[in-house]
Amino acid sequence: MTADNSVGAFPQTPIPERRTASMRAAPDPPPANGTPGLPIAPRQHAQTAAAPTAGAAPLIPLRILDGPTQRFYAVAFYLALGAWKMYDWLQLVEEDTESFWLFLKWIGIDFAFLFGLPEMRIPWLELSQPFVVALFFIHAIFDWMFMFNVGLPWQAWIIGLVKVFYDRELAISEHNVKLSSILHNDSLIMGRQIINILPEGSVVLNPEILPFCLGGDKKEAPIPMFFNSTVPVEVELIRTDLESNQEESIKLSRIQLRDIERQAKKLGQEGAESVVLFNYPAKKPGVYRLGKVLDEYKLEVQRRTPLTFVVPCPRASVGPSALSGGSSRCIGDLSDLSLQVDGTPPLKIVYSRMVNGKDHSFHFQSLQPEGFSSPLVGSLRSSLIDPTEEGISWARSQRVNVGLNESMHQSGEWQYSVDEVHDAFGNVVKYMSPADDPEGKPKPKHLVQNLVVKERPRVKLQGCDPRNPLKVAKGESKLLPIHFDMGTGKMPDDTAHSLTWQFSPIDTLTESGDHGDVVTTGTHSAKNAHDKPRISAPGLYTLKSVVSGACEGEVQEPSSCLLLNPLEPRLTLKTEEIPDTCAGNSVGLRVDMDLIGTPPFIVVYDVISNGVRSTNRISVPSLRYQMELVPRVAGHHKYIFTHIGDDIYKGQKLSGSEYVLEQDVKPAAAAIIQHSTGATDACLGDEVKADILLLGDAPFRLDWEVIHDGKRTKHSAKDIDGHNYQIKTKPLTQGGEYTMALTSVQDKRGCRNFLHEELKISVRRQSPRGGFGLLEGKRKKKAVEGEPVKLPLRLTGQGPWKVSYVNTQDLSSERSDVVVTTIRNDNDFLEVRERGVYEITDIWDNQCHGVTDPKASKFQVDWYPRPELSVVVAHSVKQVADQFVVDDICEGDVSGFEVELKGSPPYHVDYDVRHQPPQGSGFTSRKDFDAAHGKASIQMETAKAGLYTYKFSSLSDHLYINDKKFQPVIVKQTVNRKPAAAFVKPGQTFKYCKSEQPREDKIPITLTGLPPFALEVEVKHQSSQVPEIYRIPVVNSNAYELEIPRQHLRLGAQHVRIRAVKDASGCQSVTDYGGSSVHVQLYDAPTIYPLETRQDYCVGERISYTLSGTPPFEVQYTFDGVERKAKSPTTNFRRIAETPGEFIITTISDKASSCRAPVNIVKHIHPMPSVRISKGKNVQTDIHEGNEVEILFEFWGTPPFEFTYTRSTNQRKGQKVQVLETRHDISYEHSKIIRASQEGTYEVVAIKDMYCAFSTQQVERKEKGQKLLQ
Repeated sequence: MTADNSVGAFPQTPIPERRTASMRAAPDPPPANGTPGLPIAPRQHAQTAAAPTAGAAPLIPLRILDGPTQRFYAVAFYLALGAWKMYDWLQLVEEDTESFWLFLKWIGIDFAFLFGLPEMRIPWLELSQPFVVALFFIHAIFDWMFMFNVGLPWQAWIIGLVKVFYDRELAISEHNVKLSSILHNDSLIMGRQIINILPEGSVVLNPEILPFCLGGDKKEAPIPMFFNSTVPVEVELIRTDLESNQEESIKLSRIQLRDIERQAKKLGQEGAESVVLFNYPAKKPGVYRLGKVLDEYKLEVQRRTPLTFVVPCPRASVGPSALSGGSSRCIGDLSDLSLQVDGTPPLKIVYSRMVNGKDHSFHFQSLQPEGFSSPLVGSLRSSLIDPTEEGISWARSQRVNVGLNESMHQSGEWQYSVDEVHDAFGNVVKYMSPADDPEGKPKPKHLVQNLVVKERPRVKLQGCDPRNPLKVAKGESKLLPIHFDMGTGKMPDDTAHSLTWQFSPIDTLTESGDHGDVVTTGTHSAKNAHDKPRISAPGLYTLKSVVSGACEGEVQEPSSCLLLNPLEPRLTLKTEEIPDTCAGNSVGLRVDMDLIGTPPFIVVYDVISNGVRSTNRISVPSLRYQMELVPRVAGHHKYIFTHIGDDIYKGQKLSGSEYVLEQDVKPAAAAIIQHSTGATDACLGDEVKADILLLGDAPFRLDWEVIHDGKRTKHSAKDIDGHNYQIKTKPLTQGGEYTMALTSVQDKRGCRNFLHEELKISVRRQSPRGGFGLLEGKRKKKAVEGEPVKLPLRLTGQGPWKVSYVNTQDLSSERSDVVVTTIRNDNDFLEVRERGVYEITDIWDNQCHGVTDPKASKFQVDWYPRPELSVVVAHSVKQVADQFVVDDICEGDVSGFEVELKGSPPYHVDYDVRHQPPQGSGFTSRKDFDAAHGKASIQMETAKAGLYTYKFSSLSDHLYINDKKFQPVIVKQTVNRKPAAAFVKPGQTFKYCKSEQPREDKIPITLTGLPPFALEVEVKHQSSQVPEIYRIPVVNSNAYELEIPRQHLRLGAQHVRIRAVKDASGCQSVTDYGGSSVHVQLYDAPTIYPLETRQDYCVGERISYTLSGTPPFEVQYTFDGVERKAKSPTTNFRRIAETPGEFIITTISDKASSCRAPVNIVKHIHPMPSVRISKGKNVQTDIHEGNEVEILFEFWGTPPFEFTYTRSTNQRKGQKVQVLETRHDISYEHSKIIRASQEGTYEVVAIKDMYCAFSTQQVERKEKGQKLLQ
């Protein structure tokens, strides 16, 4: 990375190599003996300069969030983490939470933030990896100090700042204790005696006279009971059964009574009014009232006894009545349903009626049996308190039936649903609909009644009435034209129905056309709306009824139909000859036809001309008709009329001589164009030929004309000897419609006859035309080699077309021939598989020869280039023959090369990496990579020494997959093994005195590689941030005994590690962090002195000492016979006296010293005095005025005891506690009894024994805690 590398407009943080280089440039300290230092072992190769690369852009692009804003967010996030950490530290100090998990938590958070920040690549915050590692270790140390509460001198201001919130210190038991929990220990003064003067109590049952019901989901009824200023020990309820009028005594259980007692105590502690609410769960219907109630003194409590009615919950159901016909109805029918309502009258029911999805709500109220009277209605309220049979019989559940008879005027689905039911007490039962139910459950079946109302059918006759009768042949039948519908626009799926009609024969009808004396009834069961009855007897048919399902329908007009049998058809023929106006000969017959029957008629006759028989038929629309029989060929002609049919009768046979006609004719001259359709198509410029058949006696003269654009061109031909002649037009050079019309013909007799023959000729207005279409605005196309290419064609004319084309750039004899292909679409494609320039040479459509558009006759097809891969030659990459060789490199160093790719990105490259180590067999691995651009960097394998061969065997791009024509590319590199050096005993601590000793341990080192070696050792003292470098220029063997000169060591601990090693091959191993290391210490003997001369202390006081030596110190002491060890990181040693006992310091040593200094410093720790009232419990005693309570005081400590106690008002909710009186007393024993009869709360506020004292009324705390009492 170059020095001017930057991100955006901000300079980048310098990389760690530059800083390392600057440190190495500093002169080394001179050796102890004054001789110049040995030179560094020579490097085999100069350091390879990395190719300059552009700085990596920030992870969040600067166009989205600029650099200063990103830095602001990063710093703000860091400060937020710091605030969170301080909060956890304060929580640790205050609550003594688990330090280890907090330490792990913040180690993880700091690791994620510090190592994740460089990955964001924020300008000016691109921290180097060594710097981030060092910063992480600094944060880890701070996390350790904060989360484990390790105190240091510079932390005194922090401790003083948070002293209000944090007062934890290290105790003699080597645990952090909270000083306030010792000095203000609630267990020193425990217990209170509360005396209450009892007032008069009362109890009331259901004072608001709430209604209750049981049934359905309600298994219990919670009847409220209010206890005022009393705690009952016995409660009796009396239930009167609604049906039998029997009384039952119910007593509350012990559990229920304890529940009431707990509530009363809780309210008394909160200072609220002592009114306790208890809900008694009634499980049976009846009338409830209070019986006997006794309080804790077995005295009967005043009570109010209003009656509470618990009745069965009202319920309802809906269903068909006993006489109804199921769930089907017809329009106009009554619903005929019944509502059954159960409950205490008078009742109210709310139901809904839904017709085809539209909801309507209705209700009935004041539902009660006949002759029923209730005290809830009117002024009969006095019976509510009379529990006799006459007084509560009205509250019994009764059933009331309500009929629903509504006219159902609309077809579809009707649904009656019960929604609510109310009883006389106001109990309401609501039934949720599926739409309101969260679970979507349907209502029970007894609450819903579904009815299907069907339309009534309607029938009428369509297309038949007495004025328009049906006609049918004798012996045949016909469908009665009945039109069936259901009165709606949409026909239902089930249209089966039954029909009934009356029939009278035709000869029994009255003069007015009505039914006569003979009337029969007919029926028909139709399966669907299109199923109709078939009738055959002539007469009058009248519809009487129609029934579909259970619904009787309506017969509409017209309802009568007359069926007739018409007469059979008959034919009468009359003939006369047709003379020739020129020669006077007969040329045909004129036939007049008289017909009887029902028009239209069909007449079939056979024609026998010169022995050839043919059949013809004619349609006669009326009862008279005239036709001419004019044959075209001379000879004898015979006409036989064989069949006649009319609208009713089909194919009636004719027989007799009157239906046979004969004649001998000699026809006039005629000419016929022999063409099947009378129209033909022609190409522009073509000649049209027409074959003409001439009839008559030759020779003939034929006249015709050609008509185009309103112009007539006359032509004629004379002396035509044969009966066949061909007319040939001139080339038709103009497009459009031509008509070739025969005007006249003349035969041998000289009679000229007018002709009507024509031939329509449609001439194309232009010739077919064709060429290539455009692809993306041009007639060029690139494709993948070998893939078919579709060339667009644009053709005019009538398909299919035959297109001839040739590849003009294909010079081979086999493929240069013209190719002819058939195209069926005017915008079709021509598929080719070779590249070149394709030219259309000729075009034909289905009839005409076309022309090629010269501007669109050619189309060029080319291939996309195949992908290519090549190695970029640089100063470290050279080409040797057909391979590439990369300069040798040391094991573990970074090396690579670039490849250049050509083709259509993205690319996919597969290559093999073969590793051949110096010893043993090789190993080949398969790798690949994808590239989006024309260059890609290949990271070379340097983890192990040996020869690496990179063979690029497969190349793909966007167009070509695994190009088979790709030639492999080979790259080779040799990786040399790095030297290594390690301590034989890593991690061991070597201790030395400040002055050199005759026999001292040396530090053994083992080296691997090719000697001689150059060794570099780092010595770092714990108090110094900058390490010292000690270099050994030449080491001639693989084992070495290291002896560090004293000028590189200081008093205290130092960390020694191998920083770098270089061998004769030029490879160097550098360890920036970690690696093999040992510890070296220089030490002096430590001492300890107490800061106070006194020997008696109280629990909660601090015992302080001062230390001399090299921190940290290790102090050994005994406490109550138990030996303990303690460490002090500073010259001050202080412990909190957590528990009483004898504290003796025995020995002391510091970390730099291997010997211990014996001492004997003795301190006596006395316990704090304590006192308990009423065995340390909060005892509440309720007495009547005039009684007394004995208060027991118990003391712990060293007598005599002086104590102070107070009497204050009892705590009540919303009221402040006030001290009524304060008293002092003394006891030479460990217990004392005092009698009290006044109401209030008695508690001790101060206690004092021979040595120590404690008071709960201290406002200011001295830093050293309670003073020792002498």
